[in-house]
Amino acid sequence: MPKRAALYIRVSSDEQARHGLSLGEQRADLLSYAKEHGYIVMGIYADEGVTARKALSRRKELQRLLADVEQGLVDIIIIKCLDRWFRNIADFYKVKEKLDAHGVDWECTREQYNTTTPNGILMLNLKLSIAQNESDQTSERIKYVFEGKKARKECLSGHLPLGLVSVNHHAVRDEKTAPIVEYMFQHILNGGSARSLIRLVYEKFGHSIKMAGVRKLLRNRAYIGELYGIPDFVPALISHDVFLRVQDIFSRNAKSTPTGRIYLFTGLLRCPQCGARLTGNRGRRLCGDGQWHFQYACPARVNRSIPGCHFARGMYEDKIESYLLENLQSLIQEHIVKLEECRLQQSKDRPEARLESLKAKLSRLEDVYLDGMMDKDKYAKAYKEINLEISELSILIDRTLTIPHALQAVADDNDFRNTYENLTRENKQRFWKSIIESITFDDTPDTRGKGAYIPYRVSFL
Repeated sequence: MPKRAALYIRVSSDEQARHGLSLGEQRADLLSYAKEHGYIVMGIYADEGVTARKALSRRKELQRLLADVEQGLVDIIIIKCLDRWFRNIADFYKVKEKLDAHGVDWECTREQYNTTTPNGILMLNLKLSIAQNESDQTSERIKYVFEGKKARKECLSGHLPLGLVSVNHHAVRDEKTAPIVEYMFQHILNGGSARSLIRLVYEKFGHSIKMAGVRKLLRNRAYIGELYGIPDFVPALISHDVFLRVQDIFSRNAKSTPTGRIYLFTGLLRCPQCGARLTGNRGRRLCGDGQWHFQYACPARVNRSIPGCHFARGMYEDKIESYLLENLQSLIQEHIVKLEECRLQQSKDRPEARLESLKAKLSRLEDVYLDGMMDKDKYAKAYKEINLEISELSILIDRTLTIPHALQAVADDNDFRNTYENLTRENKQRFWKSIIESITFDDTPDTRGKGAYIPYRVSFL
């Protein structure tokens, strides 16, 4: 009875295709071999763009082949040469164990191996060892080339995020698309929703983007200059301050709620005992117009998830809102004064000069490494330490010098109360999340009871 043959093909790069290892060339060779030996071809399994050193679980076609082996559908596997199958001794024997358990043989069309003798097994192991060593050396060469590119701040590929483009292997600002990125971050910062950006970006710029693309873009650290985990690698389109505030808005946004259940301060209020974010519920009593009171409670207390938290009060939303509307502009003015004081102190400390000094130090370190005067491990450690200091200093400069536009606009609005009251409930929620980082308060006997005054503490973005 003719043997049932499975043809396994693998090609990892265009270079291999140029050397006669293309998928088409391998397929023709294997089909011809199967025909000459009278095998019945049960299937062709082709891993394209996959290296032989890649984990077995990530070689999908190989996994499909092994599944058919376990189902008893294959008698023999045909490959062109051994390195099309494996360049790793351990992986070879893992698969061989499965093949032996199901009585499946394997053959190469261009190489011959006799695994029934000690010499044959020795030759097989030598071939695999040589292939593994070649793969390791290639990997090391690629890593070396990539390290050099990173040191010179060259892009490792031509694919860059929206707003950036590669010119002479270096990322530069793309004047056509960078305004799209800046608009999207500013939209979120001003209280807009991520979902509305799909329509707005298309109407304003004619650029189509999906919801998954919006969230991925707004979380991409390349826009603050960080690429491949290296700060100041590409031109920053967004300041650290704006980027971090947008991430904070994302982290505090709760899942969508049914109509009529939009809680204005979701994610902003903190439990005075355990620090957890208070969650919204409709309360236990009705307002005068028949609507339920919106209030907030500590989830740790309700779910008994944090032993020791005894804060069981419900905080009414209308009282929190009333306090903020009465005190918001004065609180913002105080915040701006503190920012100005920090700016004055910062100008004395001259962090910009320190930042330039660190960048120069980093450049000198790269030159020393490229000249071969420093080993890789020592370079990597020093490079990481300097980059961390640069990143922290950049964030400090951004946060201290920037007075958020949204806060300044509220402080300067002479008719703020009327402006706020004309917002929809959804936009009121966006407004609070666009300017406030957290709201805290103390739970003391003086703040309890009907009519008690609670002085909330507001931290602004």
